[in-house]
Formats: sequence, C-alpha cells, structure tokens
Amino acid sequence: MRLADARLLDGSLVDIDLAGEAIARVSPAGSTPSAGERVALDGAPVVPGLWDAHTHMAQWALFRARPSVLEAPTAAAAALLAREAAAAHPGPGPLVLVGMRDGLWPDAPTAALLDAATGDVPTLVVSSDVHSSWPNTAMARLLGREPADALFREEEAFDVLTLVDRMLERAAVDRLVVDALAAAASRGVVGVVDLDFDDAVGAWLRGTRRTPARVRAGVYPAGLELLAERGLRGGDALAGRAQVGPFKVITDGSLGTRTAWTAEPYGHDHASHGVVNVGGEELDRLLVRAGELGLDAAIHAIGDAAVTAAIDALERTGRGGRIEHAQLVVAADVPRMARAGIVASVQPEHALDDRELTGALWADRSHDAYRLRSLLDAGVALSLGSDAPVTPLDPWLAISTAVTRTRGDERPWQPEEAIGLQEAVAASAPTTIRAGQPADLAVLDAAPPTADEVADGPNAAAARLRAMPVRATLIAGEAVFGTLG
Repeated sequence: MRLADARLLDGSLVDIDLAGEAIARVSPAGSTPSAGERVALDGAPVVPGLWDAHTHMAQWALFRARPSVLEAPTAAAAALLAREAAAAHPGPGPLVLVGMRDGLWPDAPTAALLDAATGDVPTLVVSSDVHSSWPNTAMARLLGREPADALFREEEAFDVLTLVDRMLERAAVDRLVVDALAAAASRGVVGVVDLDFDDAVGAWLRGTRRTPARVRAGVYPAGLELLAERGLRGGDALAGRAQVGPFKVITDGSLGTRTAWTAEPYGHDHASHGVVNVGGEELDRLLVRAGELGLDAAIHAIGDAAVTAAIDALERTGRGGRIEHAQLVVAADVPRMARAGIVASVQPEHALDDRELTGALWADRSHDAYRLRSLLDAGVALSLGSDAPVTPLDPWLAISTAVTRTRGDERPWQPEEAIGLQEAVAASAPTTIRAGQPADLAVLDAAPPTADEVADGPNAAAARLRAMPVRATLIAGEAVFGTLG
C-alpha cells in the first residue's frame, strides 16, 4: 500500500510505501512508481506512531471511570464531592475518588472530615500523583490499617490502592484498559510503557486484554523473582503485542506529597528533605539483579538528591537506563546523564500542573526544575509520557507543553526550556518514518503550528497542539483508528 503525498514535519511531501508490517520505502512524492493500493493523503501531515513512555494502565483505566476532586480548592470542598459520590455509590464495594492535591489546600484532609461526608461507605481519596491517599474510618477498618496523620503515604499508599483494586472484578478492569487504549489510539498512540503497580507482566501475560496496541510491561522489585520463576526476561513476548518492559524502582516520593528527596529542605517552613524509599547498596543490588534478567532500568527519581543518587547507582553498576520524572536536576548532573547515556523519561504536563507548588516549595531552585532544552542540548535523550493517571494519556498534551511551556491563557513558564516540535515528536516516538521501520504511523487532520507561529503566539499554538485532530492511526500497517480515505 502506498500513502501518497504525505507531509512530513520538515515540510517535505513524500510517498510512504508499506509492505506487510513495515515501511518499505519513503520517496519524494511522485518520484517512484507505485504498486498495489494507493491512498491519496493530499498533503495530510504524517508522524511516527506515538508512544506514552510512562503510564499505569489499570490505574488510568479506572481513573477515567472514577469521580474526581481535582478541582476542589480545599479539603472541605473535596469532602463535599465525596459526600455526593457516596450518596450515588451503588455499593457494596469501596468508593474511590481521584485527583487530590492537598499540597495546595489551606485546610487538612482529616479522617473526621471525610467520615462526616461519607459515613459507613468505605472511601479512599487518591492524590493526583498517587503517592498518598485519604481514607475514611470505614476504609481504614476494611483494610485493617490505621494511617498516620490521616493519610497513607508512599509505599503504604501504593499497597493500599493495590488492595482496593484487587477487590474489583479482573475482567471488568481488563475491559476498561482495552477501552482506554482504544481512546489513546484516537490520539495517535500505538504503544505504551505500562508501569502499573500490581504485576503488569501477569496482567498482560494472561491474554484477556485484547488490544492491537504495543505494550512494554514493567517489573517492580517485588516482581523480579516472579519474572524468573515464569521463565521470562526483558523483551520477551507476552500476549498480543505486549512484551516484558523495564525494571521500575521508586527511589523517592513526589513534589505534591512533599516527599521528593532534595538536597536542600523544602521552603515555606517545610524542614524536610523528603524521603528515600530505595537507595545505596539496596538500589545497586536490585539494578544488578534486574540486569541479570535482561531488564533495562527505569528509576523513579524526582528530587535533585534522588536524581544524583540514581546516576551514581547506574554508574556504579555499569547499567544504562532511564530516570523517570527527573523533575529537579542540578546543572552538574546534566552532563553526567549525557555521558552515562541515561534517558530522561519526563512528563512535561507536570511542569504546568506543579508550577504553583514549585513556586511554593522549590522557589529557590526553580531554575533546576522541569528541564527539557538544557537536557537535549547536553546530549541527553528525552522520552515523553503522561504518568497517567497523574495527567491524561494524550501525547499531544505532552508535546504541546514541551513546545510552548503553556496552556490556556497562562504565561509560558520557563520558556527557555522549550523544545521544537520535531524534537518533541521524536521524543514521543521510538520509531521514525524510513524504510525498515515498523509501519506505525499517525495521519493528522490539521497542520501543526510552525516554529514562527509558536514564537509569535505560544498560547494559540498550545491550543492547536492540544486539540490536534488525528485522522487515522496505523499499527503494523493496519488502521486501528479512523480511516485513510
């Protein structure tokens, strides 16, 4: 099949010949004879199939179906939303709400406040970054736990959410995951890295998630020996187009929960430096074991001290890999990442979500926060994602923010860290449009803004990119969304 008169991002007009699941030839439009079916694109833009390099698929699928408190300005307002959700909850299972951002609330999320709103309905309000959650007393009793200071945090928060989600019917969750990936295909997504907390490899191994999407399923420390028992290694095939993905280890917390590990204490009377979840000899041991199983490393490190420690560990163990998030990176660590070949797996939307928190808690070091341009210029490879459910699984949001550093009517935040559109798309697609590459493509229904248009009107350019219409998405040469006609 020939996709005739396709417009690449560099402006060139080409014919793209597909043979089976791969791209057979890319030639200047009209310069070579075509064989077989010819689809006229008439200058429609075409980009490589997009990936989301950091998702939690079951959590994202459930998030799409759960009530949200994201817009609540206070804990009291969130409790009112929980009251409405509890009144409508069919039971008998637990009620889970999402989107808590208590770092911006002037009042505290207490058990008494949530109890008054939800009564005997076991209720859990999960933070937008998933690093903390707010239970009512009924939920704490159901789980046999008593949270300190009213919130579950870090490892306990992850464990609690896993326990709650295991109360759901597995087949129902799988259907939601398939639906979520179908929605992602409508945005040009051909693949995701699934770093779900609860045995992502096992979920994709059982074959009940029938989706054409490509998936790389991550492995956490608790799953390393289980992977070996299953006789699997990194890159091995699971069901469908799923494969065993990277080894994920969470070394620190998050900015929103004030647990990201930082070299200097948090501002505004927060004396804490955050938390260290995994570090030192234990991190080295895990990286070595993961390497024995053929797994690339994906190290969650948000604070600058955590990023430094992650680089140190990768250097000590001679491992390559990715640093997930890398939200605060001191200048001295940027060339270290480049020399070590470490990929920065970043989520640009976090920069805009967290600009208020950055100002409140990291004001003295905001110049080190949410780097993109400085990383690329130093030779660090970027890989863009969403961290869904923390932000929506839509690569055009990440691309837009990477290029414009704004959304809505906000002033661009640290615009010196913006990157170009072609750079952002390349960081969102592990393949390219050339012969021999997989026939994973997205055909757009509008032209993206030019560099001059971005410079002249970043807010208008951001709006166009965030709403970028996709005509068709191809995986292995097959349209999984839309039509090519």
